[in-house]
Amino acid sequence: MNWEQSFPEVFGRGKGKAGFDCEIGNPPWERVKVQEREFFSMTDPETAGAVNAADRRKRIAAMPSTKPELHAAYTQALARADQMLTYARRSGECPLTGKGDINLYMLFAELARRIVAPDGVVGLLVPSGIATDNTTKEFFRKLMESKALVALFDFENKAPVFEDVHRSFKFSVLLFGGEKRKADEVDFVFFARTVEEIAPQNKQRHIPLTAADMARLNPNTRTCPIFRSRRDAELTKAIYKRIPILIDENRKTGGNPWGIKFLRMFDQTNDAERFIPPEKLKKDGFKLRGNRFEKGKRTCLPLYEAKMVQAFDHRAASVTVEQGNWVGQGQKAETTDVEHQNPEYAVMPRWWVEEKSVTAALSEKEAGPFFIGFKDITSPTNERTMIASFIPYSAATNHFVIMLSAQTARLQACLLGNLNSYVFDYVTRQKIGGVTLNFFIVEQLPALRPDHYTDKCPWSKRETLEHWMSERVLKLSCTADDMKPLAEAAKFAGSRGDGVHLWKDTERARLRAELDAAFFHLYGINREDAEYILTTFTNTDQRDDMDLGKNESRWIEGGTGDLILEAFDQMA
Repeated sequence: MNWEQSFPEVFGRGKGKAGFDCEIGNPPWERVKVQEREFFSMTDPETAGAVNAADRRKRIAAMPSTKPELHAAYTQALARADQMLTYARRSGECPLTGKGDINLYMLFAELARRIVAPDGVVGLLVPSGIATDNTTKEFFRKLMESKALVALFDFENKAPVFEDVHRSFKFSVLLFGGEKRKADEVDFVFFARTVEEIAPQNKQRHIPLTAADMARLNPNTRTCPIFRSRRDAELTKAIYKRIPILIDENRKTGGNPWGIKFLRMFDQTNDAERFIPPEKLKKDGFKLRGNRFEKGKRTCLPLYEAKMVQAFDHRAASVTVEQGNWVGQGQKAETTDVEHQNPEYAVMPRWWVEEKSVTAALSEKEAGPFFIGFKDITSPTNERTMIASFIPYSAATNHFVIMLSAQTARLQACLLGNLNSYVFDYVTRQKIGGVTLNFFIVEQLPALRPDHYTDKCPWSKRETLEHWMSERVLKLSCTADDMKPLAEAAKFAGSRGDGVHLWKDTERARLRAELDAAFFHLYGINREDAEYILTTFTNTDQRDDMDLGKNESRWIEGGTGDLILEAFDQMA
């Protein structure tokens, strides 16, 4: 049945009022693209649980002869998904949401907007990505700029509200009206867990935001930030008035002062055929030197995964394989204190990649001898949200995103210090609605420009800010022999005199505290707000028990927070 032809008055093709007066719905939350692991999880667990995507593809390729009925069902599912994607992208019915990685709820939300009456209202229960994701940015921007959006109440599924949905999943009540209903301010509530938390009397939970706020806080995409309280909103807005964003796409020139290019070097699924296990390399006559395999003029570089890295630490963990796991087969083997103190120690990945493949992924100017990268799988409720580090010239998976920069090694060290600072992390967690730290989020985070570091250091007048900052970052980063190329590029001697700075836990805590205190000052944060920001990095349960409108400092007494505030006071 063609609904628009059967009910022309409702869909705007008759003489009467067009559209529905009220729409209430919970559209399906389902990606249109077929996921191999999900499809085979019940019908063929061995295929779903293959060690890597390359092995899984080999099993699927053999199915026409080994499991023809299952392969036919899989092929049919692929065809149905392709038909739906083609319709969404080419029909013209979903111009704002019919693109990218399509989820059905996005299409339903745009349909609801199209068929609501001019003075009608819509209430939908959808994933919170409707307001924060890059694929839905045009739809959300349209709602905000047309003043159609009335309210968005964001929930965590911790309670849980939905038993079969993961506890960390976030969903929202989305309320908007037809073209005659206008709202100058939108009522936002974030991180609610029960309906009672969005009651009008909980004033600290209700945060009014305008289209102008979206333009200031996310100028490239106009997507929605995520605030726990009004204080978070006001503090974040104040930072954006003082500090420019990392990459401003609205500027004709000077919008990317660091010359940053994001690189997902090797996709863990699509590039799986390039990943070589150690058993094969040894069988082929390669010899392991450090964590590189060499044979004559051929070299295979370690494939860094995000789990191998922590802030200022490229040797946080090796990776071991648990064959019995359906997911999470690569498990961390965390580096011990003794191993960290040994400059010769190198972490071991589960796969290696031919050096020529790494070279092919880069231009000649980008070919090392080191990289800055960050973990893209994270959460605003994790202990830290932005985790970045230098790594040696190596291969890296798509979940450790490389940030190529045209600046010197010393200036890149300053950038790394900025990325790992508490104040930068604080703003980052106001922007991430799911578990992925995408490019478009990082581009719109406030970061000091490279020319800022040419000034004299405010608290150490005999040196530039660049020297003061980079010395500390290099001491934290150049702790092993495999980071000597970075030390050489930065003309850094280290404690050993050859570019290696020996690992000492007490010194590292002090250096990081000084860096955090410095960036609080450079971002214009006063002591009271610095102390408040530190309290937001307690574990989730402690924070949830706090009065979100008040300052609490008890958690930091005698710990990291005390070191940072002590350094902050000395610099003041």
